[in-house]
Amino acid sequence: MPTLLYQLEVKLGLARFPFQASAGWRLTMNIDPMERGGGGRQSRGKAKRANEALRQLRRLGVIIGAHDLFGPVDVVAEHPRGGTRLIEVEGESGRQREQALYSSLGQLLLSMKIWSDDMAYGIAVPDTREWWRQLGKIPLELTKRLHLWRYSVGVNSCTSVEPGIVIPDWERG
Repeated sequence: MPTLLYQLEVKLGLARFPFQASAGWRLTMNIDPMERGGGGRQSRGKAKRANEALRQLRRLGVIIGAHDLFGPVDVVAEHPRGGTRLIEVEGESGRQREQALYSSLGQLLLSMKIWSDDMAYGIAVPDTREWWRQLGKIPLELTKRLHLWRYSVGVNSCTSVEPGIVIPDWERG
């Protein structure tokens, strides 16, 4: 059974794989108290794992806080040649995955103010069959029109799905 990743661990996967500082990416991540394992009813061990992920993010040079221009977006990834990506991130939590996806899409839509070839958007989720199923619900044409990337983050990997590319149907094979 795969390790279920919390939101901060999914963010760490983005910093470790597709948006590495060594490749020229500058990352700014907004982190709220719930992501750190504080407040509300949290899973046992979440705070410890979140603190470790936060420590690693800082070690990788990620800027923690709201972005100067874009505000409290989960992840702002900027590259001199690769453009800018605004990414909403979900992780394992007590809420239904479908509701989490809707929430992420809504937050992302509210941040979509700039439309250019240098601007793209994204949703990042843990690498599980259930989360892949949720990403597959986003209409393909919509991913093209919104410049919407989909990221599936595992413990040691991240799959990046470009706008307009079909996500495999796990139910058929």
